[in-house]
Amino acid sequence: MGKQLKIVDKDTGEVIENIEFSGGYNVQYACNEDVGRIHKVTKLDNGKWGNKHWIKNYIYRPIAQKLVDRYDYFKGTRPEQILFIEDEDYIGTETEKPDWIMRIKKANMQLTEYTNYKFIIESREWWMSRISREQVIALIYSMLKHIDGDSLKKPDVEGWNELIGTMGQGWEITKSPIPNLLENFTKEDFKFLKKADKQVTIYDYINSEKIGG
Repeated sequence: MGKQLKIVDKDTGEVIENIEFSGGYNVQYACNEDVGRIHKVTKLDNGKWGNKHWIKNYIYRPIAQKLVDRYDYFKGTRPEQILFIEDEDYIGTETEKPDWIMRIKKANMQLTEYTNYKFIIESREWWMSRISREQVIALIYSMLKHIDGDSLKKPDVEGWNELIGTMGQGWEITKSPIPNLLENFTKEDFKFLKKADKQVTIYDYINSEKIGG
């Protein structure tokens, strides 16, 4: 679907800018009425980000929003402040366990200032195209667990036990079915289904920016 951005002089009717495009947009403008403060209107849903990443907000943000709406402990988390990008150059191998499939980091001050994005969730297309929808949902769920207001936190051991105890060891790369956190799966169902105190040791090395290894 094509779009058109037109900037018109209100006094003369002259068209100053007339831009036709098909992707997202990030419009910034200043107003003399509020001491020149820069305002932003950002809708970057689909487009190239750097040399090897593609913006995937249109795919992953709706999932994040549904998780936020469903689980009370995500209250206050705003998916519109997360930039989802995907590495399209990475090539993995199914014979080796990945060091990560999806990870989250804090956006730097400049990016936040100019786009309003506070966090970046990066994924690898090679892996995302090979895992199930249920695994994608669980990965995004685990990323949201890192967010604490405007900061990132390292999930506590109980949080990892929760995921592993419910999904099973190696849930992010398993070929077996795992629970769907959004369909036919109630809040009450998300609890320990088996003891996971020993399983969690394989995740001890994961820091607040990595998941999937």
